Amino acid sequence: MRSHAMKLFYNGVIHTMNPATPTTDALLVGDDGRIAALGDRRGLERPGVTLVDLAGRTLIPGFNDAHVHVAWLGMLLTQLVDCRIHVAPNIPTIVARLAERAQAQESGTWVQGIGYNEALLPEGRHLTRHDLDQASAQHPIVVTRTCGHVSAVNSLALQLAGITRETPDPPGGVILRDERGEPTGILQETAMTLVSRLIPPPTDAETADAIRAAHRHQLSLGITSATDPAPTPAQVAVYRRLEAAGELVVRMNLLPNIRDGATINPLPAKSVGDTLRIDSVKFFADGGMTSATAAISTPYRETGTKGVLIWESEELADQMWAAHSQGYRIGTHANGDVALEQVIRIYELLHERDPRPDLRHRIEHLALPTREHLQRCARLGVMAATQTVFLPAMGATFRRYMPEHYFARAYGVRAMLDAGLTVALSTDAPVVPDDNPLIGLKAAVDRLDHAGNPLGPGQAVTPYEALYAYTQAGAILSGDEANRGSLAPGKWADLVVLSSDPLATPPEQLLDLAVDATYVGGTLVYERG
Repeated sequence: MRSHAMKLFYNGVIHTMNPATPTTDALLVGDDGRIAALGDRRGLERPGVTLVDLAGRTLIPGFNDAHVHVAWLGMLLTQLVDCRIHVAPNIPTIVARLAERAQAQESGTWVQGIGYNEALLPEGRHLTRHDLDQASAQHPIVVTRTCGHVSAVNSLALQLAGITRETPDPPGGVILRDERGEPTGILQETAMTLVSRLIPPPTDAETADAIRAAHRHQLSLGITSATDPAPTPAQVAVYRRLEAAGELVVRMNLLPNIRDGATINPLPAKSVGDTLRIDSVKFFADGGMTSATAAISTPYRETGTKGVLIWESEELADQMWAAHSQGYRIGTHANGDVALEQVIRIYELLHERDPRPDLRHRIEHLALPTREHLQRCARLGVMAATQTVFLPAMGATFRRYMPEHYFARAYGVRAMLDAGLTVALSTDAPVVPDDNPLIGLKAAVDRLDHAGNPLGPGQAVTPYEALYAYTQAGAILSGDEANRGSLAPGKWADLVVLSSDPLATPPEQLLDLAVDATYVGGTLVYERG
């Protein structure tokens, strides 16, 4: 992407996130879209340069959301029925929204919703097939929980999938049943694919529209780079076409999903360009913390279960070796301490068999590591993409399901940093209702849950550490720190103008800050009206 003219940003606070030169008086962007120089304004001015007066505002590197399901988020913005709490505050409202969509579609076509969270609903329970049958008995309906690890389906969807009381749980999944042994319509982990595989996939045009919509949304939040974890092969193909057409504005790093239900996807072809990077793969080791399906050693409160391991260790090790030995970086979804032990041990075996110091693998979420887990990760150079935004977004669910002794270390960025890990912050959107990076920054600093109560306060980090984790660390995790993440000569001029300084703003006022402008490659791509 080329900018139209050289630009000189001045008269504001400029945080470079580069420890060598943490602040600067002015920043010059070249006509190639990269940062040309930092320094005193008078020394950088020259004929033909467009002056950008910050007027006391703050300039930072563009935010990097290191774990966000961009295509999925875009589908929510363009296709799916939004069932999140801020628009559907109870089960009757969810049913009404689904019924309205069903009435607008031909009989027999799928109605898909996303975003419910039983912990926030006044009914305090999951949706069931009986609820969804009220929306329509002529349309198969599937509603994915906010975490993406549980779905609720109606009776017609169960019938089409052939799910009965005799249907066994698939490996890595659970079909929930009532006291008579009948399916309730709630499917966990790989059991979700028994239904999802029947749904016609979106067309390439619909996927492309979804990605464009998600990018417009992200640019308004100051997000200029993102990692999409677990895109399908079809979504990867659409990303490649958008890149070829020059239509990717947010710089994307993909972690294509290796396993989709019982299907093992081949390793993707590697490619590294200015707006699209594909040289990593994604595995799921367990479920989600908020759905009580993450694999933990102490039973969940209320459910009495210990979560789900998605893979047998031997098979997971074989598939990870296939990727590691071919030079692919691995990002593994692992939340619970049991899943983390499985994943870290396999990472150790990979490096014992084929040491590659430059091949730094990732763990997505890293929700409940022990101190020993963190020490072992540090020795391997393992990096973390975690989500402090979950504390305010999912605090009610954590306090309902999570054993209390886990609270002190949940999403413990302080412990991760102290152990020597590179830690990037992210949102996992659309899992959360609001992917504003400022929410994650605030939560990393104040550790407050949904009700304003501290959750693991000893894991708080400084504002600078939080901002670094949302900028430079995300670039490191994607392997592209030479081109983005901080403000330094030669890097892309991916910039955000904030209304005030996040490093000098009290945490309780951080959400009052606004993104005034977003630049990608020196080109203005968003401006607040």
